[in-house]
Amino acid sequence: MAAKDYYAILGIARNATQDDVKRAYRRLALQYHPDKNPGNREAEERFKEITEAYQVLSDPSKRAAYDRFGTAEPGRAGNAHSWGFDGFSPFSDIFEEFFGDIFGSRKRESRAKRGEDILHRVSISFGEALKGTIVNLKLKRREICSQCRGLGAVNPEDYVTCSHCGGQGRVYYRQGFFSVSRTCPQCGGEGIILKNPCSRCHGQGRVVQERKIKVNIPAGIEDGLRIRLMGEGEAGIYGGEPGDLYVEVRVKEDPLFHRDGKNLIYEPEISYVQAILGTYLEVPLLDEMIEITVPSGLQPGEVIKIKGKGMPSLNGSKRGDLLVRPRIVIPQRLSPREKELLEEIADIRKEETYTQDKKGIFSKVREIIS
Repeated sequence: MAAKDYYAILGIARNATQDDVKRAYRRLALQYHPDKNPGNREAEERFKEITEAYQVLSDPSKRAAYDRFGTAEPGRAGNAHSWGFDGFSPFSDIFEEFFGDIFGSRKRESRAKRGEDILHRVSISFGEALKGTIVNLKLKRREICSQCRGLGAVNPEDYVTCSHCGGQGRVYYRQGFFSVSRTCPQCGGEGIILKNPCSRCHGQGRVVQERKIKVNIPAGIEDGLRIRLMGEGEAGIYGGEPGDLYVEVRVKEDPLFHRDGKNLIYEPEISYVQAILGTYLEVPLLDEMIEITVPSGLQPGEVIKIKGKGMPSLNGSKRGDLLVRPRIVIPQRLSPREKELLEEIADIRKEETYTQDKKGIFSKVREIIS
């Protein structure tokens, strides 16, 4: 098998210095790393090849053997495993290789910050809450800068270690027996300083983007509930995970119905005659009309229950009920004929009433006493 030309793979001359080797590897590794090219088999193979070349040329003894024999270990040319290469590292490890002289692994972890959560409020109708709906959101959020890939600068050489804290991000003072640390005033706790910030994000690593997001509002949602969309918040900083998007749903009031948990309550008006004799009512429940029977002798506050016609349940349990609570309306004015008929009924039932022509029992008592 023909030996690989590691110098050509890294794009450097055979007399390149160790700094040249490292610089070339950083540049190419950022370009071809699998995390930056998901699903791209060609980029993955290219990254393996670049890493193989770097591990040989960055080691003086392996490089000397390669220059002399065409391989890091004579007799085993072209075998990546002869010098310990066994696939590629995850992004966190290769980032360590890129910036190990600037960030230690502990410092990188302290730099990584989770993205901020976003709260967005939407308003839906009572009918949409009953049936469920899809809401299209348009929101602005900070996302990873595509130009610097969230690093704040395009090239690794644009970072320098903070000279004031030595890259620690904190400065230490000794006071007697105690050591006190404070955030470095020069780098603001970052441990590094950008010599040449990214022109697109100005060194922030994130830029504001406007996005359209579809949110599924489930049937039965209650007013004030929040739907959590994981990872749809703002992008993290320096490799930190993104925040979440919380959609707070506000349900508008309905002129006919209001809810009590999973139950719907409907309070139509009926006359006192209908309450006494009974009647039929039609309930306009969104896309269907339900006919119910009001039994004769309905008492004030009495409820007629229609099972399974309430709100759907968010947890998958059975649907709520429709509770019809008729409100009995007593007329304030009656026609002479209505009065006459009611007086006849009162006589039949032997009930005392008050009319213009007849004094009530309490008036009679007052007259006797006086």
